[in-house]
Amino acid sequence: MNCKSIIFSYFKKHGYRYLIGVVCVIIASIFSTAIPKLLGDAIDMLEEAGSLSEVPGIRKVALAIALCAFAAFAMKFIWRYFIFGFTRSIELHLRHSIFSRLQELSQDYYVKNNTGDLITRGIVDVQAVRMLFGGGLVGFIEIISNAVITISYMVATANLGLTAISVIPVPILLFILVKIRKVMRRKYAEVQASVSDIASKVQENITGIRVIKAFSQESDENKRFEELSKKKWKAEIGFTKAWAFVNPTSSFVFGVVFSLFLYFGGKAVINGSLSLGEFVAFNTYIVYLLDPVSRISHLVQVWQRGLVSIQRMDVILSSTPTVDDSRAKPEITELGNVGISVKGLTYSYPGTDTEVLKDISFDLRPGEVLAVMGPTGCGKSTIMSLLMRMWEAPDDSITVNGHAIDEIPLRTLRSSISYVPQEAFLFSDTIMNNIIFYDDAITPDDAVAAAKVAAVHESISEFQEGYNTIVGERGMTLSGGQKQRISIARAISRKPGLLLLDDCLSAVDAETEHEIIAGLREHIRGCTTIIVTHRIAAASLADRILLLSEDGRAEALGTHAELSQTSEAYRSLIALSKANSEKEGNN
Repeated sequence: MNCKSIIFSYFKKHGYRYLIGVVCVIIASIFSTAIPKLLGDAIDMLEEAGSLSEVPGIRKVALAIALCAFAAFAMKFIWRYFIFGFTRSIELHLRHSIFSRLQELSQDYYVKNNTGDLITRGIVDVQAVRMLFGGGLVGFIEIISNAVITISYMVATANLGLTAISVIPVPILLFILVKIRKVMRRKYAEVQASVSDIASKVQENITGIRVIKAFSQESDENKRFEELSKKKWKAEIGFTKAWAFVNPTSSFVFGVVFSLFLYFGGKAVINGSLSLGEFVAFNTYIVYLLDPVSRISHLVQVWQRGLVSIQRMDVILSSTPTVDDSRAKPEITELGNVGISVKGLTYSYPGTDTEVLKDISFDLRPGEVLAVMGPTGCGKSTIMSLLMRMWEAPDDSITVNGHAIDEIPLRTLRSSISYVPQEAFLFSDTIMNNIIFYDDAITPDDAVAAAKVAAVHESISEFQEGYNTIVGERGMTLSGGQKQRISIARAISRKPGLLLLDDCLSAVDAETEHEIIAGLREHIRGCTTIIVTHRIAAASLADRILLLSEDGRAEALGTHAELSQTSEAYRSLIALSKANSEKEGNN
């Protein structure tokens, strides 16, 4: 799928609206260009007569001019309604297609592309395409129809020689535009790239404003933003220089044309081969011809912007997810209680040769709890991502309920999983909506029950609006511990078959973490759970503990009691935990 195919399919279904608009454009041109001819006839009538009373036909001409003006106005209103309304619909359709594709793309796409650039393509580029098929395409149709009708009237009003003098600028200007269009397209691509850079910087700074203020980096960030703004300014100046040459050129050439016609046309009036009315009408038609030709530079600018934007959007629309359902069995529609088997899992992220995980194996029966421990960077979060198929695991390394994980449709797999990441993410909405997360199957009572298990109900109740409190963007108005616990409430309110907790209780004290995990085991019986934690107290509640080494190997696997007896590395963790607890107690 690409931008052109989306637009073509939309034209195929709803193009009759656009066609009606185009017909109205041509009719409006016919009525508009008839006015100078009628004006010339009126002048000739007045020249031959001494007063208005001696020209009975003048009223009919005046009425005809008024009717032509009204008809042109009505047709312009209709074509703008149909065409601009149609292109707004295309904009809506394209933006939805971009957003839908972004929802489908895999995790690695967002690693390679920055957020600001994607936002720019979904907003600014979509608007540029809308303008291409709105004022851009219709503008060219209007110019062509006006030019053809105007030249026809000019030939009929004067003669072929005078008409030829008047249309000399057209091929000259068209030649210039053909030569300059590639430069304009390249310059506009630079402009759009600079806009994307600015959008990325703004998005990044707003998201990280706390860090910026904490390190007093406001002035340095202003300097970096100023550099990006100057880069955009230079790109826009380059783009402006590329097309600013056209308008002055057209004005100069047509000025010469007016001078030539004033001389030759004046001689024709004097020798009687051209009437005064025809002379005035012909001059008016030159103006009519000048106006659309002078607009060509702007339309070319709109076209080049639109074409560049189509190419930029195609980068998103033509991208395909690296994790998909190509091997999935559609008959697997639900998983129920989840059992997991991991055999010899060795994994490296795409584009790297470093093995993050090395020969990991474990079995987890439905309802069991596994704690994963190990130093930072040993691959704990990677195990979570592979179980959710955010990244594709090697063949036959992970099975879920006896099925290879890639045989389970993504929607079936992920709808059976609730995940709480290390960095809790909340939406700028009410606490209740953040817990329910627009799932109609979850009632407010379910949300409150989940909040109690996550030990956050009392904190929520202290807010003036309670569960209707609107949190800031990314939950900035809440503490780290509150955000984590609300995220846990969101996860368990779904009563998942597999619950993944990725070190999501780091912002709460050890006692609260112990309380929450104990409550989870009671609240979600039969739910298979994997907990990434650094705390022995939390890990001891699990049925088994997987201890990873620094290089991503399985150093030990067993219960808390077993590892306390058999694993030197685990005993070291216990000793370190006790030392930290004693230190905290002394403080």
